[in-house]
Amino acid sequence: MLILFLALASFMAVAAVVIAVFEDAFFKDFESLESAKLDENIYPVMKIIEQEDGQDWQQINEKLQKYGYEILILKDREIFYGDAKKAAAEELLEGFDPSLHRETNGEPEVFYHQKTTAVGKYREDEGVYLMAVHFFEGEWRLLSMRNSFASFLTAFILIGIAVIGVILLLSSLFTKKMVRKITEPLDVLTQGAQRIRSGDLSEEIVYSGDEEFENVCVTFNAMQKKMLEDEKCRIKNEKARIDMVTGISHDLRTPLTAIRGYIKGILDGVADTPKKKEWYLQTAYEATGEMNLLLQKLFDFSRMESGKMPFHMIKVDLAEFSASYAAQKERVTDLKKAEISVIKDTEVLPEIPVDISQIQRVFDNLLENSIKYAGVVPVKIKIYLYEENDGIVLEWSDNGKGVAQEKLDHIFERFYRCDEARTQKGSGVGLYVVKYIIEQHGGTVMAQNTEGLMIRMYFPKGEERQ
Repeated sequence: MLILFLALASFMAVAAVVIAVFEDAFFKDFESLESAKLDENIYPVMKIIEQEDGQDWQQINEKLQKYGYEILILKDREIFYGDAKKAAAEELLEGFDPSLHRETNGEPEVFYHQKTTAVGKYREDEGVYLMAVHFFEGEWRLLSMRNSFASFLTAFILIGIAVIGVILLLSSLFTKKMVRKITEPLDVLTQGAQRIRSGDLSEEIVYSGDEEFENVCVTFNAMQKKMLEDEKCRIKNEKARIDMVTGISHDLRTPLTAIRGYIKGILDGVADTPKKKEWYLQTAYEATGEMNLLLQKLFDFSRMESGKMPFHMIKVDLAEFSASYAAQKERVTDLKKAEISVIKDTEVLPEIPVDISQIQRVFDNLLENSIKYAGVVPVKIKIYLYEENDGIVLEWSDNGKGVAQEKLDHIFERFYRCDEARTQKGSGVGLYVVKYIIEQHGGTVMAQNTEGLMIRMYFPKGEERQ
């Protein structure tokens, strides 16, 4: 809009200047418009009429015809002599009274009427009015405007050239200014992109100018900040992943060494009695269970990361399943290490859709976590179930030492370990797997310190799905 306004303003200014320069030429052309009605041969015809005294009318007519004129002799308001066009002559002489021109003392008079130029003189001796007439057959207005049009066309061309020049100049200036306004933030963004490509995510873009470009730069900085955070998280996770693999490898070495040692003891004859052989084999078998548990964690984590962990939901009474799990573990778990009790708020709880194998994996991970980190022997585990709103709540609590408050919000993160010094065995994925499985059931999980550590899991009621 500004460019258009300036262009129009410049057009008006240039037009005013050019008109001022050509003012005299315009006025001369318009002043000549009226005189352009008269025939250009008016002066020699006036001389013929002035000097016609005593001449024959035919002779006068012959002289006038050389200049395109014809003679009319008027007497008593009638055409007495003459070969002029009757219709045109009558139109010219309509209302013309020759007797009113007697007092001209024989001097020629000039008349014009639209396309007709006439020169007349009253002849007192004969009482007639002699008139020479010229009927112009073209358009006299067009002829008289030709010179004016030429001047106007010249002025118009000059104005157009000047205006085009001004518009081009203004466009060039504004284009340069606009290019600078656009290229400056683009250069800043290009430099930022090159820094990111080279791996430098620490330096932000600094730009102040148009609001639109500022918003783009702010968004770019936010993207760069997010990339930096993701990179730090990736590095952290990669380190944790390496630590996990290293830890599990270390944890696997212990049972593997035990298995090799006991088998070699049997082969070397160290276990020389049936009872001793049975004890060696039983110990080796228990070590394989520990190895299997570690490998299962790796397998579960791999399926979770790839999104290929299957879930097959069926409706189950979670209280009955918990009681069955507790009874099973009492048979295979040393009671000196852990005691499990199940309490439910009401006699009958509604069934909810769950994947039994995945819920058992949740319980296994929670049991292992309690035994390892409770810090008391035996660990007393309580499973408390009750109905809440449209779901079932299961609280898994122990009588251990709990978790430091500042670490409580991180225990469900993958690879996170409260024991950063790794004085105890662990992979850092057990509670992460618990959280993943509960969320796949549409539920939520949280942790808090009570008399020990309490894990609260919420399972919504829902339709059975396969």
